[in-house]
Amino acid sequence: MAEKDKGGLLSEAEQILVRSRALSSRALTLCNRIVGEEDALAVEIKSLLQTIASSEKAARGIADRAHAEAVSASLAEAKAVMTGLGPGGDLRKFCKPKNPWLIRMLLGNKINLVAMRKDVSQGIREEYHTFRDRAAGIMLLGPLALTLGLAWADRHQGAAFGQGQPTPLLLLGIQFYMGWLSYFYISMALRENVLYVNGSRIRGWWIQHHYWSAAASLGMLGLPVTSPTVHHFFRGFLLWSVFQAAVMFVQNRYQRRRMYTRIALGRNTAMDVVAGESSASSGQLLLLYPMLYALQATQFAIGAGVAWRTYAAVLRPEGWLEAEAQDSDLRGMRMVFCVGLVFAYLAYRNFITTLVTQLEKRSGQSKRSSRRRAPAAHSAPAAAASPAAGAAAGTVAKPAAAAAAAAADAAKGKGKAA
Repeated sequence: MAEKDKGGLLSEAEQILVRSRALSSRALTLCNRIVGEEDALAVEIKSLLQTIASSEKAARGIADRAHAEAVSASLAEAKAVMTGLGPGGDLRKFCKPKNPWLIRMLLGNKINLVAMRKDVSQGIREEYHTFRDRAAGIMLLGPLALTLGLAWADRHQGAAFGQGQPTPLLLLGIQFYMGWLSYFYISMALRENVLYVNGSRIRGWWIQHHYWSAAASLGMLGLPVTSPTVHHFFRGFLLWSVFQAAVMFVQNRYQRRRMYTRIALGRNTAMDVVAGESSASSGQLLLLYPMLYALQATQFAIGAGVAWRTYAAVLRPEGWLEAEAQDSDLRGMRMVFCVGLVFAYLAYRNFITTLVTQLEKRSGQSKRSSRRRAPAAHSAPAAAASPAAGAAAGTVAKPAAAAAAAAADAAKGKGKAA
């Protein structure tokens, strides 16, 4: 029996080996076929994109305006299908797009982040939204707890509001929060780069904004915790962070509500996400845009204010090449000055980008409304012409009927005379 069992096990092991080799060969064949089809598809996509570009250039030279608009509309629709509004998503991702510099720096240039399966690509977008939702909660509770702790420390020390010394535990909490902010902004930039590679039409500034924010967070992480200037800056920054988290909650709510509608209407691709310029209905925009502008104005006031109060420390010659005095605050003031400049710059660029997006939104709405009015304007003359034609036909028919009746009476008279 033992010999038979050994023979059976050996036969089963050999069969498993054969099946393993067969599966490996099938996997190799599948990979080769996929690579070949992707390369052929990439060549065809590049060729069609070049054809669209040359056709658009030729359409600009058409003298007949109506014909030129018809050609441009068809080409624009074809380009939209190629760049994400078609069932296959953004077809340019098959052309092996170059990875953004952050991905090349962190993961290398050979990494392929393009998701070919639709469920995987949409899962990346959903993970992005989920990450923002969770981060908004941390950005609200963390600064709020630290602000209340600083107020408690002021009261316990008998100092006026904002004049007390932070306790070591509060300083440790602020350092932890600055470290988490650095992680958050770097992670946001990395996720948005992955979305961009997979066809999401994110504005370039919102990705750059997270680069600058990550740099500012790392700079704040290195601020000297014993500096009075740093303490004053942190108090204003934490209050602003609470306001920023509230705005993020509003954005995330409108984001989920409107983005799927816009995708269904064909105005956004399936990989699009909405940043600070979130699209929403008119009532929602009355709440969202004022909050965004107020947030940006507050950020600019904080950044420009601390930069104005500390710029004199940058102009002073001492402390650059030699050690500072023990009671000097030059290092803290100079670092806060740099962070304040970044803050003011971020607020300015956010304001400009949000304003441009709002103007583009209004321009797009006016164009869509004019397109809806154009068919009605064309159909109105036709509808007006139809009653006019009927009236004219009736006017012509009446004399004809009268002439026919007179001819019939004459024929009857002739018959009686006969």
